Amino acid sequence: MNESNDNSSLNFVVGAVREIRGTSVLIRLFENTSQLVHFFHGEKYSGIIIGSYLGIIRGQYTIVGKVEKEYAYDQMKDSTVQEFRKDRFVREIEVKIIGSFKRNEYKSGMVAFPQIFNDVILLSDSQKGKIIGGYESCTDSKDLMIPRISIGKVWPDGIRFNLKWYRLFNSHLAIFGNTGSGKSNTLAKLYHELFKLDFEDQLLDFGESKFVLLDFNGEYIGEKTITDSKKVYNLTTNRNKNNGDKETDYLNIPEERFWDKDMLSVLFGATEQTQQPFLSRVLNYYFEEEGSFQDSLPRYIAEAFSNVYIVSNNNSLDLFKQTLKLLELRNEDVSEWINNTLYNNTNESFYSKQYLDGWKLSGKCFYWNPDEDLLREEKQKVLSKLNKRTFNINNPMKNLQIASYLKMIFELRQHTVQFDHIAPLLHRIESRVNDFSKVFKIVGGDKEIFSDTINVVSFKDVNQDMKMLIPMVIAKMTYEMNREQNNNRDRIFNLIIDEAHNILSETSSRESEKWKDYRLEVFEEIIKEGRKFGYYLTVSSQRPADISATIVSQVHNYFIHRLVNDNDLRLLDRTMSSLDSVSKESIPNLAPGQVILTGVLFDLPIIIQVDQLKKEEAPNSENTPLLDIWNLKSSKFN
Repeated sequence: MNESNDNSSLNFVVGAVREIRGTSVLIRLFENTSQLVHFFHGEKYSGIIIGSYLGIIRGQYTIVGKVEKEYAYDQMKDSTVQEFRKDRFVREIEVKIIGSFKRNEYKSGMVAFPQIFNDVILLSDSQKGKIIGGYESCTDSKDLMIPRISIGKVWPDGIRFNLKWYRLFNSHLAIFGNTGSGKSNTLAKLYHELFKLDFEDQLLDFGESKFVLLDFNGEYIGEKTITDSKKVYNLTTNRNKNNGDKETDYLNIPEERFWDKDMLSVLFGATEQTQQPFLSRVLNYYFEEEGSFQDSLPRYIAEAFSNVYIVSNNNSLDLFKQTLKLLELRNEDVSEWINNTLYNNTNESFYSKQYLDGWKLSGKCFYWNPDEDLLREEKQKVLSKLNKRTFNINNPMKNLQIASYLKMIFELRQHTVQFDHIAPLLHRIESRVNDFSKVFKIVGGDKEIFSDTINVVSFKDVNQDMKMLIPMVIAKMTYEMNREQNNNRDRIFNLIIDEAHNILSETSSRESEKWKDYRLEVFEEIIKEGRKFGYYLTVSSQRPADISATIVSQVHNYFIHRLVNDNDLRLLDRTMSSLDSVSKESIPNLAPGQVILTGVLFDLPIIIQVDQLKKEEAPNSENTPLLDIWNLKSSKFN
């Protein structure tokens, strides 16, 4: 045992270096190393297993290696002899060099190389804490003084693991794991410990920063789940809204943001070539000035009346019928001017046997020959009637629907569009306006969507169509607002997406390819560029292979629970260069609650047994208690 440090007598020597292959070192262990736990000079040491850490003494350095392989070396080297004897085999392990101690300071990387016959020692818990706890040698005393958060203990050593939250939460995070692996508990535990620093320990002040958790299954809406200092939005499309609803039943969209071509294109899935230009024309004509649509609505309807009067297209009449229905113009006064002008006019310019909100047209056979003077006169009568009425439509989405119908009537008269190209957009507006009105409120000014620091948005009672749309609207709007308002870099925005495969999937068959591409582009831009503007994603999923590979590859730090699907494992292999062979092989065999931490924050992959949250703080993701439902009746079980 040559070349040891001055304290070698205090070290528990367990073997010696036999061979060196670059950063891999072959070590022959002594006979006293087979126990699970060892005691030496009053200290407790963990035994040597795959994934544990050892020290190699060379002068002033204690070189640290991680055990990757273990096997029995046959000293006889004679395969014809089948006899097993204790003195025939010796235990050998292969370790990978990951760093070194110089005195009591640890530094990762190749600081020193071992030599043949160097002593191999077990490391104390305090030394392992410096290796895996990230307490590298540094001159920044502030970094050492900042309190850290703990989510669990290192496996198998049982050492409490401390996370540098101030480096973790300004990065993109991913939490992957099969159902029942503890994924939801890890997500909740991470943010529970962070929020404690502000709301319980009073060690932090989040300032203008925001946290928004998108909850697809209602797992995080409990009063104390993660934290009791949160605002929960219970969105629903399953019931009629009324004035008695709570504020948290809606998401507020600033009016300035709503009247935006890109935003409306997202909401209604407008195609780039034909439908987006049509939306732009609608906005430019009807909504260029604030309040202009309501004030000018009588004139717009009169113009539409005139266009319907002279156009030779049944589609215009149908659109005008829907417009009048939305305006609820059904009283006797309206009935009179509709019949007198559209149906029984002397020029007979309409088609027979048509219906408009229940009023039947005359049975005459009309032909195309409008009289311009009479048309002008009838249009003026209509305008006079409408000017006496008050239109108070407080729903901007319904205003957009009416404006789209009116604009389409005009362009059909001008023959500048084909009805079949724009009709799908009109149908989407018609079908989605009702659902949007149940989950969104358009408010004045340019206020932020979320006023509180911590927000949970539950989609438990939202239909599937809205589950795809609402998260994208939230992501797009909050990202743009944070990008515009964070010039001084004085805030961050964390968007936390549980069950992220619902909206980040590349394989969804419920939507068109163009719509899917747009949806993914929104999130891919965020994960590529968000760091510059203080906008970060945390994605949690049981199906990482379904998530866009671009998004997975741009994540900074990963928390990997048990995964057994080959597609998921191949994805991790392609996108995570920081995973070593031992960690990769461990993924399918991780126990519930065990998670591998890897990424830019961690010098090497670490397996953590995550602490279980208290029941009231944990998400509602437990299995259904089968035995409580199916009662055992046999007396022998009682």
